Amino acid sequence: MENSLAHLFSELGYWAIPASLLLNGIIHVLGFIPSVFLTTVNVLIWGPWLGGLISWLGEVIGSVAAFLLYRKGIQLAKVERHTHWRWMQTLNNLSPLRQWLALILARLTPFIPAGAVNLVGALTTVPLSVFFLSTAIGKLPSMALEVWFSHGLIHIEQNVVQVTFTLIAIAVGYVVLKKHAKANNGQ
Repeated sequence: MENSLAHLFSELGYWAIPASLLLNGIIHVLGFIPSVFLTTVNVLIWGPWLGGLISWLGEVIGSVAAFLLYRKGIQLAKVERHTHWRWMQTLNNLSPLRQWLALILARLTPFIPAGAVNLVGALTTVPLSVFFLSTAIGKLPSMALEVWFSHGLIHIEQNVVQVTFTLIAIAVGYVVLKKHAKANNGQ
């Protein structure tokens, strides 16, 4: 799939940038498709810096679009926001600064899907500005890791150590988070 998309983007020239941003938006509105393949294509076409910037911008735009569409859909469908849920009460009662910090933390947690964060934001009273800033900042580390990994895969013969280190770091992070969650559940 990456090869077909890379070929299409190559043929589109600079129109590939808006196409990539649009595709990233669609991915985030759908909420369940990982965008790492698109990051890999962007890095392949434009290199790690510009490709990473385009991917980051697309993820931020896509997340904000999903947030707005989900919130509008909730309003139109007159869906009860389940304000009786404790986690929603907690998030709704936080100051905007603390909401911002909570959303950044959610974005930084590698195993929380972006679609879940977008939906949670839409279900709560978090202002758009808080959601936007937390998304823009919170996406930076994961995007840097995706770009680093994608660049390593594209040039695997020169970057075996980089790719191996990235996979080990992801595995160690997963194990640490899993043990931390298990320890907190046991208390």
